[in-house]
Amino acid sequence: MSPLFSDAAGWTDTLLVGLLAFAARATVLLCAAWVTTRILRRTSAATRHLVWSATIAGILALPLLQAFGPAWTVPIISVTARFDAPMAAVAAEPLPDRRESATVASSSPTTVGTPPIPVPNAPRSAASGSSPATLFDALRPHLSVASVFAILWLALATLMLARLAVANARVSSWRRSSRSVEDPKWLALLRRLSREHGIDRPIVLIENDETDVPVTWGIVYPVVLIPSATEQWDEDQRIAVLTHELAHVKRFDAFTQLLAQLALALLWFHPLVWMAVRRMRLEREHACDDFVLVAGARASRYADDLLSFARRLTRPTAPAAAALAMARRSELEGRLLAILDPATKRTAVRRARVGLLTLGVLVLAAPLAAFRPGVRVQSAIRAPQEHAAIKTDTETTTLAPTHNDIGTRVMQEVAKGARARVDTEPLRVVDLETLIDVTKAAKRMTSDHEKGALLALIAKRYQRSDALRDAYLEAVLTMTSDQERSQALIALLDRDSLPLSAIAQVLRSTAMMTSDMNKGMVLKRISPSVFADSSVQRAYLGAIVAMTSDVERGAAIASLVKQRPLTPSVQLALLQATVAMTSNVEKTNVLLLFLDRQGIPDEKIRRTFFKVAETLTSDTDYRRIMTAVMK
Repeated sequence: MSPLFSDAAGWTDTLLVGLLAFAARATVLLCAAWVTTRILRRTSAATRHLVWSATIAGILALPLLQAFGPAWTVPIISVTARFDAPMAAVAAEPLPDRRESATVASSSPTTVGTPPIPVPNAPRSAASGSSPATLFDALRPHLSVASVFAILWLALATLMLARLAVANARVSSWRRSSRSVEDPKWLALLRRLSREHGIDRPIVLIENDETDVPVTWGIVYPVVLIPSATEQWDEDQRIAVLTHELAHVKRFDAFTQLLAQLALALLWFHPLVWMAVRRMRLEREHACDDFVLVAGARASRYADDLLSFARRLTRPTAPAAAALAMARRSELEGRLLAILDPATKRTAVRRARVGLLTLGVLVLAAPLAAFRPGVRVQSAIRAPQEHAAIKTDTETTTLAPTHNDIGTRVMQEVAKGARARVDTEPLRVVDLETLIDVTKAAKRMTSDHEKGALLALIAKRYQRSDALRDAYLEAVLTMTSDQERSQALIALLDRDSLPLSAIAQVLRSTAMMTSDMNKGMVLKRISPSVFADSSVQRAYLGAIVAMTSDVERGAAIASLVKQRPLTPSVQLALLQATVAMTSNVEKTNVLLLFLDRQGIPDEKIRRTFFKVAETLTSDTDYRRIMTAVMK
């Protein structure tokens, strides 16, 4: 596969997983909003509009909460993996040729945004080796469902944003082509009503021949557009019209409308979002009508004014994406019934209720954003072994060591369907000088996919040599893809018993990765025997500190904590690296393991241990730590 299609498969699959997770979280918020509005159906329209507005804002805040908030990984399914054959059965087999590999994303990753896992594809048989007849036949294997959906989503999201931009451009052109209202009666009425309703923002009042109904737009500098034919309007009608438009300004309806349009652009495929935006628009107009009636307008007269506006509608109203029109025929019947119903509550929303509803949405959105669906993989090993492998007639899946602290994540890859095909064909022996020259030449390659394929081929023919190892590590350092870099480093660790200086270099290269999963895959391949070296310990700690995932950081810290002896400086560094963990469960497990394997006889280490324990927010976990200290 070309690098173009390989990279496209990676980002499209990641995008699909992220969008589906985003849509699922938004669905929970929207369903909660629907239930809430049903419960509050006898309250004022302003309250129901606030519920929908806060929900839309919460949906848009989900990506930010997910990016900067804590992670909460919860296993939702269990998979049992059985292993019979020992690792020694396949340890001598060569690694698969990366040029015959394709990168695909798992359809159910352990965490949202997990990088794609390489799944080697079996080569086409010689009997079917005919070349594609058309360009579509050549592209078809690479156009996955994820790729098609990603392209479709990008196209329609861009179209929705373009629609919003066109709508804003249209209302801007209206302002340029309109005339400022110079009638003293209109201007005096506008100043008086703005003062009565506590509106401090400057409001521009203009008139135009292109509209039949009053229209409002603008957030910081609101604009109220009225039809030019207003000479026959009496004082009550003018007050009702301006009060309705000032209600939009006071309530910041233009801002909530913008949020709704952004949510539609991101989740155009979600029917509940369209429903929420429609309900939000209807409740907004009902709330402004209530505002007018509470201000003193007679219900019958105001309903008659709305009906007359609707009758005069002969031209398209303002674009709903960017402006707020006073009357639309599709909404008229429900509004008239609500205006004439004396039992309707018309109270405005108080600040206490605004704060309460906003807090409620945040309380629901924060754990939704932190939630990461996980897979619990249970191993069933028939004989005690340090390694395990699954073999079939044509494929072999190789697993990392299966002890508790490092086997879980690798077995999750088995649950995701990751397989590694073993190439059993004999390899031609390549002299060492040629391998070194080819490895040095790999640094000049710009495609990480092609460079990774070449390094995988070199690893299959690897010979222990300082010059070859140095050239290999230099080539790895030029890679920017975490997936390709981790695979290349793992291939080197599996083929060579590296000296301590080289292991430290591998760890420094690992710390530069941004993907915690790829970091963890490399760290799990580091032999425990090298932890006695101080330089390796420092490099390992540097890779741990660079992690953001509590699961990966906890597993890496546990691997080092289990080693004896650790110097006091390393013990302190491990405890300090534990402070940044936000998961009480992961932090508690690390502290209990530290207490069991390292102990806290040193006064400085004891004080640091207690300070780390104090960062726990769960009293239950804190009690477990204190109980273990007293044992």
